[in-house]
Amino acid sequence: MAAGKYQESYSSRFSNCKYQVFLSFRGPDTRKNFTDHLYKALIQAGIHTFRDVDEIRRGENIDFELQKAIQQSKISIIVFSKDYASSRWCLDELVMIMERKRNDDCIVLPVFYDVDPSQVGRQTGSFAAAFMEHEKHFNEEKERVSGWRIALKEVADLAGMVLGDGYEAQFVQSIVEKVSKNLDRKLFHVPLHFIGRDPLVNYINSWLQDGSHDAAIAILYGIGGVGKTTIAKSVFNQNIHKFEGKSFLSNFRSKDIVCLQRQLLSDILKKTVDEINDEDEGILKIKDALCCRRTLIVLDDVDNRDQFNKIIGMQNWLCKGSKIIVTTRNKGLFSANDIECVECKVEPLDNEKSLELFSWNAFGQADPVDGFVEDSWRIVHHCNGLPLALRVIGSSLSRKGREIWESALQQMEVIPNFEVQKVLRISYDFLDGDYPKNLFLDIACFFNGMDVDDVVRILDGLDKGARFGIDNLINRCLVEINIDRRLWMHQLVRDIGREIARQESTICQRIWRHEDAFTVLKGTTDAEKLRGLTIDMHALMEDNFTEVVCTDSMVRRKRRRLNIFQLWFSDFFDGGKLQTGQTSLFPILNTDAFRKMPDVRFLQLNYTKFYGSFEHIPKNLIWLCWHGFFLRSIPNHVCLEKLVVLDLSRSCLVDAWKGKPFLPKLKILDLRHSLNLIRTPDFLGLPALEKLILEDCIRLVQIHESIGDLQRLLFLNLRNCTSLVELPEEMGRLNSLEELVLDGCSNLDGLNMELELHQGRNLLQSDGIVASTSYITSLPLKLFFPSRFSARKMLRFTLFSLPRSLRRLDLSGTTIRSLPKSIKDLGLLIDLYLRNCKMLQTLPELPSHLWSLDVSFCYSLQKLTNLNPWIKADGYDQLVEFQDWMKQDSIQKFDSHMFRIMEMVSAQIQPSRFEIVYKDGKFKVVVFVYDEDEMLRGFCAEGEEDKWLIQNEFVDNFSFKISSPPAHRICGFNLFTRFSVMSGYSCSEKLGIEIRNNTSGQSLRRQAHVLDMRFEDEVREIQSLSHWKLGGDDPTFDNGDDVIISMVVTSAIQIRTVGVEWLHEEEGKDDDIQSKDEVINAHNSSDDDDAAHVAKVEIASRIFRNYYCAFRIEFYGGDFAWWFFCKERS
Repeated sequence: MAAGKYQESYSSRFSNCKYQVFLSFRGPDTRKNFTDHLYKALIQAGIHTFRDVDEIRRGENIDFELQKAIQQSKISIIVFSKDYASSRWCLDELVMIMERKRNDDCIVLPVFYDVDPSQVGRQTGSFAAAFMEHEKHFNEEKERVSGWRIALKEVADLAGMVLGDGYEAQFVQSIVEKVSKNLDRKLFHVPLHFIGRDPLVNYINSWLQDGSHDAAIAILYGIGGVGKTTIAKSVFNQNIHKFEGKSFLSNFRSKDIVCLQRQLLSDILKKTVDEINDEDEGILKIKDALCCRRTLIVLDDVDNRDQFNKIIGMQNWLCKGSKIIVTTRNKGLFSANDIECVECKVEPLDNEKSLELFSWNAFGQADPVDGFVEDSWRIVHHCNGLPLALRVIGSSLSRKGREIWESALQQMEVIPNFEVQKVLRISYDFLDGDYPKNLFLDIACFFNGMDVDDVVRILDGLDKGARFGIDNLINRCLVEINIDRRLWMHQLVRDIGREIARQESTICQRIWRHEDAFTVLKGTTDAEKLRGLTIDMHALMEDNFTEVVCTDSMVRRKRRRLNIFQLWFSDFFDGGKLQTGQTSLFPILNTDAFRKMPDVRFLQLNYTKFYGSFEHIPKNLIWLCWHGFFLRSIPNHVCLEKLVVLDLSRSCLVDAWKGKPFLPKLKILDLRHSLNLIRTPDFLGLPALEKLILEDCIRLVQIHESIGDLQRLLFLNLRNCTSLVELPEEMGRLNSLEELVLDGCSNLDGLNMELELHQGRNLLQSDGIVASTSYITSLPLKLFFPSRFSARKMLRFTLFSLPRSLRRLDLSGTTIRSLPKSIKDLGLLIDLYLRNCKMLQTLPELPSHLWSLDVSFCYSLQKLTNLNPWIKADGYDQLVEFQDWMKQDSIQKFDSHMFRIMEMVSAQIQPSRFEIVYKDGKFKVVVFVYDEDEMLRGFCAEGEEDKWLIQNEFVDNFSFKISSPPAHRICGFNLFTRFSVMSGYSCSEKLGIEIRNNTSGQSLRRQAHVLDMRFEDEVREIQSLSHWKLGGDDPTFDNGDDVIISMVVTSAIQIRTVGVEWLHEEEGKDDDIQSKDEVINAHNSSDDDDAAHVAKVEIASRIFRNYYCAFRIEFYGGDFAWWFFCKERS
């Protein structure tokens, strides 16, 4: 750290404090460890801190800037380390700090990191050795050395802070608290190891500081314990000094509204407010207080809208520029049409960040210690990214031995941690009424991971309103619907639900643990209050009979448990004595157990066997799942008139029913993988059936003709029914059928049916069909046809008679050579799939509203015309009319800078793939780089390196001052970013970019996508080069402006490098296309717009001669265009 001699006049020149803390330290000693932790803790506490590496820009006068920073800081913290005195720069800096203290009485806080204060004051130990060297080198500057000694003695006499043999984390926190006290600020505690939240914190900070004059609200939502409150505290600490009024109202659920109103008024008015008689009076007083002050308010853990209204009221109460942050578990707190707000979902941490957070709390370091790595990963996977659980469990295991860890791991898998349970249970307790609570518990115990539509069918069979109830649970962050439309609960939320169900078993019994379920099915316990039970005998046998080789003690315990379980099962086995590993032997249970559960609604009995009469099967069942059902047919006397879903997958059935079943409410019948099934049942007794699944029933030869009477049937899956030779003609009466799956029915002779005319559905899908005969008048189906279906067989439809209501058409894998011209008349068609049509040569004019076209692996296709949709064309490079794609209107918007970038990408970087996006007048190029050595190769043209400002090792932001010729107006800039993506991660999230002009207070924000694809392991780096024009309402940037670039990314992306090149008006003329090609230059000199366009097309053709376009999309009247290019195969 550098400093020169103190200037006497400096104090008067810089009397106003810009910084709250000046941090002085010797870089090689503590910059990357203790001082870095201290700096981060100060910043998280909202304390504006000067650190030379962040505040002094390249090229500035270091001596001058340090002196200025010391004069503009309220507090100076000096971190003394063993080699501090060896740096003359640090000693000069110390002299300046102490000189200012003598003159201005500023606060100086010495911190003795790994050195005793007496060594500093008396210059003994390492300080003595350092001064011996100084006296040799500064023999002619004895006064300077003497000044150093005086300063050290003075600072050692101050009341400082000594680490000694204490813990660094606690030491750092105590420093922050002392600084806050000296600044007379009320700060909220933020954990020192605040892992994985920087991107979201930076985004909210950017929103708080965007200079907007409108009042604004941000909502942070997520499950309990995910870190919403901690994030809110962090941003509140960092921004309170920027607002006239501030208030943090915590624990909304547990406090009285009048009490909260009183606290808000006291915080805003900075005086005690005692008299508020009721809520209405409080609302009026708050309205008066907020209307004239720019305020920052945090409302923590708000549960319902009424609470919000009685504290903040209407948004127009707020003074311009005020900001409100709301944390909640209720995503639906504000409706879309009600209040405009910024929504930020707080996600659980990824595995790497989770392990780091757990390790800091368990071991006091960023990684697990040797011998505990595997157990740490087990805990991390159990906590599933929930910071609260990681902190609580990590702290509870800190400094504990192996036996405690093993005991904790066993308990953790059965009973959730009490502290975690207490927080997560709040969401359950605040559900209104018994119905949503029962719904939550049913999903946690039985339906987590199931298709949401199937779950709705099941639960509606019990009480109507399941879909609304599930939506309410989604809003309260208790359940999600994933991309496959399956219900998903966070593992700890699920565990809490199951623990609640266990605690409430005296009222309503739900059993999900296999051992408990087996005990009930043995008939030894009361089950009159049983609502649901699930058991999987495969899982039970595996859990208890598979030896896991770990430590010797674990093996011995496993064997003891095995012996006990053998005795437990001994009376129930059919056949010889149970032996270790004989998982094919299952206990035989007695159907009398069903007598004791008359009101059970949900049963899952996978791979269980029973003997006795099945007339005792509970009559109130709604859902029966019995994988591996062991009988050859379902007994006739089974009465299940309330049953909605029957899942007998992988059964031993030969005839589903020998007689006629009567299941009037059955909506789903799933017999998939029943390898011995020969024929289906008579369907007359299943009038409500909506889904019939017979996939992989390889011996099925007959489908009962009564299938035609299933007027509610929507989905029929016959995939891989290889013994089916024909389908009944009665299937033509299935007027509601939306999806028919015949893929893999290789022996089907023909589709001998005609479908009656009715309203068309949404998809025709064909795999391997050659249609050459007859017709149908309407085709409302989604058809998956067998790939080996013969063209000689009778098939009563052709492409020439497709219904006009068709919305999606899939002819992938067929041998078609062309499509009929009449396809353009399908006015509602939006998706056309021709993937792997290897003989397809041309396409006719396509429907005007077509949005998506897939011609991947159509190796014979050579021409595409009249293209408006999103084009996907993987796996080939034979399109010869690619130039036509670049003759769209969008290319006319390319300017000289854009072409210069594209020439550089094509000629110098030569990536294997890249994309161009045009939106709102801006272009972006994303370059995919496999070899890190290619980084920046050819990035800047020769002689232009100095135009780029580049920051490697990007952390939170990139700040700099614009230095450009003052006579040239800035008209745009090129932005370069280099980032890495976690391997195997499907990155479709938005990447937020903000460029803020701190001088003018204006910000430019954009959102971008990394391509929506899964990055393979070998992809290490991605380079993004964006060309941004400025104009319209965009902020202006001028010479001398202070600029900061920040980015908000997902946890799977790490920004490594950011660079910017400012473009000036004289370089940015659109008609000045930079090229060495004389012909192109000649075109550019013409005033003819058509000639200029031709020039651009020729440039594009030359640039892209080694690439083909695999994707293209353009819509919104040309305001958005996207091209994705792949390199030609050599």
